[in-house]
Amino acid sequence: MNKINKKLKELASRKEGALIIGTVPGYPDLETSFEIVKKIVNSGADILEFSSSFSNPIFDGPVLANAHQKVLYSGITKKQIFDFYKKITIYFDMPIFVAEYVNIIYEIGLDKYFKLMKKCGIDTLIIPDIPLEELELFYNSALKNNVNLVLIITPISSEKNIKFIIKKSKVFVYCILSTGVTGTRKHVSSTAIHFIKHVKKIVKLPLIAGFGISYPKHIEVLSKCGIDGFVTCSKIIEIINENLSNKKNMMDDLEIYIKSMKQATMEKNKLVKFKIKNRGQEFWRF
Repeated sequence: MNKINKKLKELASRKEGALIIGTVPGYPDLETSFEIVKKIVNSGADILEFSSSFSNPIFDGPVLANAHQKVLYSGITKKQIFDFYKKITIYFDMPIFVAEYVNIIYEIGLDKYFKLMKKCGIDTLIIPDIPLEELELFYNSALKNNVNLVLIITPISSEKNIKFIIKKSKVFVYCILSTGVTGTRKHVSSTAIHFIKHVKKIVKLPLIAGFGISYPKHIEVLSKCGIDGFVTCSKIIEIINENLSNKKNMMDDLEIYIKSMKQATMEKNKLVKFKIKNRGQEFWRF
């Protein structure tokens, strides 16, 4: 049982959902990125997701894609990113998974990549663009190096593919709420709710949802559908972007947002809308 398994089990025993906060390593720079992770951890996140930068991030919307491009243009190397992962795992006793595009793993080499990831202290990985037809090669290499691959179910996944993904999954199943790309959204669609309820009937592992989770009200709706964990990333990058010229405001806004999202994962909490510091950002508190 790895750290993510343990955390999900612990939270389930308290009837509490997992708040998974995503960020882009190296954005807006390596030093600030570390401070952001520190703030995320100290503000109550349960699990970290690192969205690794790639030149053609086909699953990422404009907010994340822009952050990825700025990391790449800044000259930050892949070695520096692996060093960043290692620094995080040394400083924080935190469950972490990484989202990495398949071409990067191909370029580094499968066994070498998984060994590097494990050496950094990270043992769980999502490869969002890997075709299921090519999964076995990656799956076996990851298994050999004690790295868990998390597989993705989408609203257009066939019943056959869903059953295959469930069979191969060991930590949790990642469920995308909508087709298209990442990004903040106002509502959880009725289509997403119907899809989640269907998947929940056949998935025994924890079910984690992502793509568009931006506000506590989204968590409230999805909790009723049986979702065990909630990933928010684009909203984190938006808060960073809004405060690039004022790091204190950035950290304050991140803390308020993350705490409000964490509160929403707990049972019997009533949401109350408010605006922070009169700067116009609408968040929620209890």
